[in-house]
Amino acid sequence: MGLPLAVACCLVGGAALAQTPTDADLQALRFYMSESNQQAVNSEIRRLQLQYPDWVVPDDLGQIERSVPGEMIDRIYRQVDAGQFEGARGTIAEISREYPNWSPSADLLETLALSEAQASFEEAVSGNNADVAIRVARANPALLRCERVNNAWLLAEQYQSIGDVTAALGVYTGIARSCTDPDALVATLEKSADVATLDQLARLADLARSQSPATADRLTSVEDRLRAGMLAQGQIAPATSPLDPLSTVEIGPATGSSPAVSLRPVGRPQRAASLQRPASSAPATTAPASLSGARSAAQRGDWASCLAESASARDAETVAQRGWCALNADRPMQALADFKAAASSARSPQTRRDASYGQALVMLRLNMVDEAAAVAAGTHFTAEQRLEIESQILDKRGVAAYNRRDFRRAIAYFDELERVTGVVRRDLALLRGYAYLNSGQKAQARIEFQRLHDQMATPASRRALSDALR
Repeated sequence: MGLPLAVACCLVGGAALAQTPTDADLQALRFYMSESNQQAVNSEIRRLQLQYPDWVVPDDLGQIERSVPGEMIDRIYRQVDAGQFEGARGTIAEISREYPNWSPSADLLETLALSEAQASFEEAVSGNNADVAIRVARANPALLRCERVNNAWLLAEQYQSIGDVTAALGVYTGIARSCTDPDALVATLEKSADVATLDQLARLADLARSQSPATADRLTSVEDRLRAGMLAQGQIAPATSPLDPLSTVEIGPATGSSPAVSLRPVGRPQRAASLQRPASSAPATTAPASLSGARSAAQRGDWASCLAESASARDAETVAQRGWCALNADRPMQALADFKAAASSARSPQTRRDASYGQALVMLRLNMVDEAAAVAAGTHFTAEQRLEIESQILDKRGVAAYNRRDFRRAIAYFDELERVTGVVRRDLALLRGYAYLNSGQKAQARIEFQRLHDQMATPASRRALSDALR
């Protein structure tokens, strides 16, 4: 299955209108050069010349490797750490002007967006503005990962403050279902006692014990203490609906620096960005010892042990599992090699599909967008996998188009992203507003900026409105 028609049109149109390769287009060429693979370098140059007939290959290929000085990138991260979000965006714009082929990495943009969302969430909580705090948390699921469990607790309190105890209980259930830190699980049980029935408390305690078996006695002691207190106070059946697994909120487990979609209804397919290996339908009893060991380590988040268990594996399914562990261990080049090998040798259509999915994810992380699009076009992904890959492609295409000042094409990509996923992240919506402004569509820019400002007033939205009114 190929990309949807509207997506395919955008992708083809972008390649046809561009005169020279973008920084993302040159990613594969740089990689082959770093590997001293001259045959691959020559093939990639021929491909680029066919795609960009006006491109003149530099006499000195070393010019292609010109990169942004590290201190300039460090400045952006320092500004983000200091809460100077507008300053960070200004530095990104400054670098883009000086290095036209440069695009900010997905990690940088995600760090900026997450830090700004964290500041907005904390501001809303401090101002007792529950509606805004809830909206910010729901729009930025990464705020609710286990390493930021305090945000989840605060979100539950915001729900309680507006009387939505069912939603609050859903947040506590998400923590108990996903996090493993004993102190966090104990605190979650204690906090849930304000909204839970005795049965709901018991279910939460069971979830917590399954997440941290070594802490089972401690959790049971806390449960008994809370149960006694609830009985003493007559708190047997608070005004909440029964705990419905389909309405709970799952909090994403910590996975290092990997971006993830961590807030999701239980029972729906997990979004790809969580970097989890798709579930296998093969019976566990048929798995080779190396695969069983690797899977067990992966379930614990022990990526090093997973890689060690599968180091000498040659069967496709174990190699694919090794790819997921390498990706989570921030070893994308190894992950790419493993996924390619598994996709080309797998006998099972599911293993072949899931390895191709991992291959596309790695390529997107490496900004090899064309290559990822080619994999997507030739693979029959599941609906959830296709949504993840296509949304990332549109995201990256839109940002790249904006940075090369192709504002109308950037708008087209962001509009298509919104059509495909139903939403556009706040940072991308802000970029779309500026794309409207820079392409002479002031009225549309004002509408976009006003919408963002009404959703959550920030210095960025105020400045954007001011820019649109000049």
